[in-house]
Amino acid sequence: MSRASVSRSRLLAAALCIFALLLALPAAAPAQTYPARPIRLIVPYPPGGAIDIVGRIVAQKLGERLGQTVVVDNRGGAGGVIGAGLAAKAPPDGYTICVCSSSTMVTSPFLTVTPPYDVHRDFAPITNMLSVPYLLLVRPGAGINSVNDLVALAKQKRGALNYGSAGTGSTAHLAAAMFVSMAGLDVVHVPYKGSAQAATELIGGQLQFVFEAIAGGAQYVRSGQLRALGISTLKRTASMPELPTISEAGVPGFEMSTWHAIFAPGATPLPIIAKLNREIVAAINEPETRNRLTGIGAELVGSTPQELRALVEREAPRWEKLILQMGIRAK
Repeated sequence: MSRASVSRSRLLAAALCIFALLLALPAAAPAQTYPARPIRLIVPYPPGGAIDIVGRIVAQKLGERLGQTVVVDNRGGAGGVIGAGLAAKAPPDGYTICVCSSSTMVTSPFLTVTPPYDVHRDFAPITNMLSVPYLLLVRPGAGINSVNDLVALAKQKRGALNYGSAGTGSTAHLAAAMFVSMAGLDVVHVPYKGSAQAATELIGGQLQFVFEAIAGGAQYVRSGQLRALGISTLKRTASMPELPTISEAGVPGFEMSTWHAIFAPGATPLPIIAKLNREIVAAINEPETRNRLTGIGAELVGSTPQELRALVEREAPRWEKLILQMGIRAK
């Protein structure tokens, strides 16, 4: 080979290396310059609820860490489906993210005939921030002192016991429906417009049991208005260590909790996803944030994007099966 040919080969190789570096720049640049303007955090529920409180706590700390304002945008309706649908259609540039509950991502899509998004295609998981256990509650003085007592009474009086929830298709309803299915019970569901109304009816004796998130349910237990028979997770909770799990107390394998996670539109660049994951996990683990979140009964998680994707893929078939089996449809 002549010297001229060698020189041309070297020049070609150098050009190809430069071209490869240029191709890599667009992928790296977003993470280096991001964020350059405020970020919108869609909360697909009205202000004041548990997920809104979580969203605002995290938005404040994330904004401080990123040096940009994180604006909370409440878009409630249809069990979180409307707000999540808006997030799914937003530009995938990292400037719109969504705090979604497990109901938004793995139950609501099966409660509607035509959900406006595909969870796997339209969303990029960022992190599962936390999970919230549920309590199985009954009225003191009703002669129901354990999970086994409740199951025995329901089987003795088939079709005569009532349980309430915050509405058809709500997380509390689905928790109870799973309990009913796994225990083989014949009981009647009474939907209300909120969990407070269901709890009031239980205290008054119109219902025999309800499921309630630990933050709200523990208040009734501490006041003596209601009795907790068990907690919905497979492990006992540190805040109520004396309370058995429902699984160990009479319905083996029972497990459920609601989780609050952050997602981005599906095609959001991976460097931005990685940066958001890192900063959100760090934000929820700051002592002040940790204390505020655990104070409402949450158990912190802070997962990787891959772990969150695996959670969705594991949970969706389980809830779809229950919803179809029980014939549940949102109203």
